[in-house]
Amino acid sequence: MEPLTILTYIIKPEYLNYYKDWIYIANEKEARGLQLIGAIYKHKGRKLFRAKPPTIQLQELTDQQELDFKKAEEMHRKNQTSTTYGIEFGYLQKLLKPQNNVFKFKKCSELEFAQPLNDLAKLFLDNWIEMNDELEFQELVLNCLRALFSRFKAQLVPNTEMKIKYEYKPDWKLSKPIRVDKAGTDINAYKTNYNAIFKQRLKQEQIKQKIAELDGTDFAKALTIHKSFKIK
Repeated sequence: MEPLTILTYIIKPEYLNYYKDWIYIANEKEARGLQLIGAIYKHKGRKLFRAKPPTIQLQELTDQQELDFKKAEEMHRKNQTSTTYGIEFGYLQKLLKPQNNVFKFKKCSELEFAQPLNDLAKLFLDNWIEMNDELEFQELVLNCLRALFSRFKAQLVPNTEMKIKYEYKPDWKLSKPIRVDKAGTDINAYKTNYNAIFKQRLKQEQIKQKIAELDGTDFAKALTIHKSFKIK
């Protein structure tokens, strides 16, 4: 499936205009991360995308008919000889696997990167994060989310310092009735935000309705992953 089609399913409708040309400037990791997010959305975050075991990768390498000995010699020399600068800043640093990421501590819905995503995409990504898939795949998703958020933030109108420091907060006195039997005590401790409760229940009902609509669409059949997810 085309990247723009995947974006229409995971991005909020009011922000879709920001991403018409995003795929043309995205790098390889960000593009692969978008394909992976599309697969997560397809399976509702209930499937792992694990890489091939090292033994299978080694067997595939030995099964190749042609072997470039010059390239193998160069790779062996780079692995055997290294410098402190190369380890810290050079090619060796790029080949190191990530040791940790933010998904270990927070869900996708709790991150700032998830602002342009719709509620259904956040729910499916949270389900996938709880399954603790391979760290390399988590990094691909994280790179894509960062790139999407960067485009989203660049399109927003910046707030002035006056608006940030002195933001007006509405008073919900009408939607938080005071209990009559507690009128003589601390009133603020017994206010109930019925407006927030109503919004939360409405949001849950909308998510259930979207999941039911997704089951009846052809998105799962139309989504195809053209490139296999291999660890490079």
